[in-house]
Amino acid sequence: MNPKTLGYRLLTAVVAIPAVLGVFWSAEQFGQDWLVGVLVSAVGLIAGWEYLYLVGRLEIPLPRELFLGAIPAFLMLAGLWDGRYALVVGWGVAYLIVVYSFFRRGPREGFFASLAGIFGFLYIPGLLSFIYLLYRGGFWYLVQFFLIVWGYDTGAYFVGSLIGRHQLLPRISLAKTWEGVAGGLAFAALGALVCPPLWAESSRYLPHMLALGVGVGAFVQLGDLFESLLKRAAGVKDAGRLLPGHGGVLDRIDGLLAALPIYFFYMHFLLGRF
Repeated sequence: MNPKTLGYRLLTAVVAIPAVLGVFWSAEQFGQDWLVGVLVSAVGLIAGWEYLYLVGRLEIPLPRELFLGAIPAFLMLAGLWDGRYALVVGWGVAYLIVVYSFFRRGPREGFFASLAGIFGFLYIPGLLSFIYLLYRGGFWYLVQFFLIVWGYDTGAYFVGSLIGRHQLLPRISLAKTWEGVAGGLAFAALGALVCPPLWAESSRYLPHMLALGVGVGAFVQLGDLFESLLKRAAGVKDAGRLLPGHGGVLDRIDGLLAALPIYFFYMHFLLGRF
């Protein structure tokens, strides 16, 4: 564990976590939903830029202006207006990416460029838009979700750094260990217990909360592994440098993106929330 890197990670977390939660709390308390739209759109835009950097290193050309312009448009429409408008934007962007790729690269290379572009749009703004469903459910559900994700990241980092011996998937990432996974799942389960709206029914929901924490935590790890695979293919350590000690925004939200739909579907279909 590098003390300098640890210091950067802690400093970034101390600044970023209260800021993010503060935006969601203020938006809910004062009815300023546009704050959430701006935050989510900004995060999506930066993550999209970093995704373009990664696929660019793989020599897959994408229409940069179209891709980056469509991300905030999609996220603002999905969050603040009728979601059907966002679907129109999404389908339109997918069509234009395909047309651009085939005209620019020809049928064979254009096919793979189209896949990379459409996947990137589903991967970043598509998954990120689930945050609006949690926000509409209530502030404490957002807190619970973030605590699960941050709990997993924290537990995996510290436990893996201190006692990690058995590598998880060395062909993808040398830093991840089975011990780190176990520590991350334990911390994620603890984070899931922090949800005051459900405390009154704790006897009924306690097993669900533990299962939710472990299940969502597992997808946090899968999301992290996927981005590690993408970075390994691109030959880079981090997708960006915006967040000291963490890398880029995409490095920070890779697990969150994978976990968002899992949290929502579990809470909606198994617990009847949202």
